[in-house]
Amino acid sequence: MAGIGFTLRRMLQEQGLTGPLKAFHYAVIITSGPWLISSVSLAVLSSYGSVAAVSQTFQIFLALVSYVLAASLISVGTIHQVASRYLADRLYENKPEFFAPAFTVLLTMLLTVQAVCGSLFFCWVPLTIDVLGAALVLLLAVSATWLAMTFLSAAKDYRTIVSAFLLGGVVAVTASLFGGQYFGLKGLVLGFTSGYLFTLAILMMRVMIEFGLPLCAPDGLREALVTFWPLTVAGFAYNLGVWIDKILCWYHPKTGVVVAGALHIAPIYDNAMFLAYASIIPAMGLFLLRVETDFYDTYRDYFSTLLLKGTLTEIEQANQRLRDTLWRNVVLLLKLQAPITVLMILFAPEIFSALKLNWASIFVFRFGALGAFFHALHLMIMILLLYLEYRIEAMALALVFLVTNTVFTLLTFNAANAYLGIGYSLSCGFTFVFGLLLLLKALDDLDFHVFVRQPLL
Repeated sequence: MAGIGFTLRRMLQEQGLTGPLKAFHYAVIITSGPWLISSVSLAVLSSYGSVAAVSQTFQIFLALVSYVLAASLISVGTIHQVASRYLADRLYENKPEFFAPAFTVLLTMLLTVQAVCGSLFFCWVPLTIDVLGAALVLLLAVSATWLAMTFLSAAKDYRTIVSAFLLGGVVAVTASLFGGQYFGLKGLVLGFTSGYLFTLAILMMRVMIEFGLPLCAPDGLREALVTFWPLTVAGFAYNLGVWIDKILCWYHPKTGVVVAGALHIAPIYDNAMFLAYASIIPAMGLFLLRVETDFYDTYRDYFSTLLLKGTLTEIEQANQRLRDTLWRNVVLLLKLQAPITVLMILFAPEIFSALKLNWASIFVFRFGALGAFFHALHLMIMILLLYLEYRIEAMALALVFLVTNTVFTLLTFNAANAYLGIGYSLSCGFTFVFGLLLLLKALDDLDFHVFVRQPLL
């Protein structure tokens, strides 16, 4: 995403507030597109009594969308990092002709696995075949959308990405309102699916225009999947870690509610955690606009010094500039996000009252907002570790997040409902500290790490 970040950063130089606001608007949608548009669309739909009139029907619809988002993120996470690394290597070699073949191969693999797994899961959901079919298509469309975004980020085409999500969101809401009113659950799911298919069609068209047709084999893709296996593990573990506390709450008898066979929800937990994640949207936008781009400038300067055979003093100075830039932007991120998190925690009663949410979820939300704050920080650390080629360390960080979120969430089931969410919060805090230690050591060992990885001849 750094390429898009550089493009958007130019808007920050425009006079007045228009440029920075426009840049931040684009950054937010790019970093949180599918999740944000889905969440806003669902919020709009739930506000219309004609759609949400039959609470059981709407609960099933919400559950289907939640499961689709979870499954798509977890599955795409297994190939996202490897795909990004493959694209970066082919860009460095100036071989963009391999982008379209790689996209085709990865998309085929992804959709085949999801079609099989999704069909097997839906066998345990007692809904009509047309509803389940539409839900399966939605799963495939959302997953393909995530993958298309990965490839379009290499093209720095932020306008197409943003336009596709905004237009798709409008189509999803409009079609779901109409479909839900006249056709019930089937209309809701088909309408929502049509919005994502519209978004995907735009993105796929742009991928084809940008990279052409897959006219050759994706050179080096198989080797990349083998060589960069830590990225596969890291992507899977991280995305499963994001969802594992929700999944455990869905199926635990203390918090879970059955809506249709294998479809479960946890109302007291789900709504609160949705709002908690919404609180870090500003941090994600700032990371794209400033943190990643500024870090990349000094990162590239450091490696240019090495390639140009700089002296030891010059290398040390470049290393120090890398550190200074990193910590300066971490402080900037804290200055933006910390006040937002504190305000969300302090004004939680007013927020829940305005949104007419269950008051029992306030404690969950407060723990979730604090956890999301540390979540944003340890995600940033993982990305920086990957920049510095510390793949094993990034994988360890993702695994620690998955394991601690699982263990701590299971432990909270032994306490009162007021402590739900503290497991996620403790996990994110622990993962952040662990990641910070990894990053500090990585920066201390960076010169050695870079030189020992070079071939002897």
